[in-house]
Amino acid sequence: MKKFTLFCGLVAACLCLAQNANAQYAGPIHRSGAYLADMRGNILSDHEVLNLIGEQIYDETYVGAVKQKKAGKTMIWTGLLGTGVGLAGVVAGSMMVAENAHKDSGNNVVYDNEDKAKTGAMLLAGGYVLSAVGGVLLDIGIPLSIIGKKRLNWVADDYNARKGLTYQIGATPSGVGFALNF
Repeated sequence: MKKFTLFCGLVAACLCLAQNANAQYAGPIHRSGAYLADMRGNILSDHEVLNLIGEQIYDETYVGAVKQKKAGKTMIWTGLLGTGVGLAGVVAGSMMVAENAHKDSGNNVVYDNEDKAKTGAMLLAGGYVLSAVGGVLLDIGIPLSIIGKKRLNWVADDYNARKGLTYQIGATPSGVGFALNF
């Protein structure tokens, strides 16, 4: 009877150790920016994500979703910068043209300083172009980022749904515990 009790104890200990080895993935995963994270908020490496979600979903969805999210974010920030600088160019160019041009008695445009007026006109045109390019980048970057975010959320939701009901038996800070995760 002692051998049987010892054997059962060893088997139970091995099961506890085996369950604790997989405990870092016992909980759900979620999206954190353009990446997936565990329940503690630690960003999962690409290798960990591949092991969790499988090669097919990793190749077909996860890699593209991360690229979409990053590209969208980059386009949004570049678009905001371009739009801001472009609007500053429009304002500065308008002020330079307005300062150096006026109409004479014959309703003709006369320039006080033609070089400053030409520089202002170039700033004005460049500002319009830069603002337009920034707006296009925003128009493309926002949907791209949203689509990438939704795809990453889908990957996390799919993993969490497939995970289903799991249990964990093992050492806890207060002793030995049994956790049922669903």
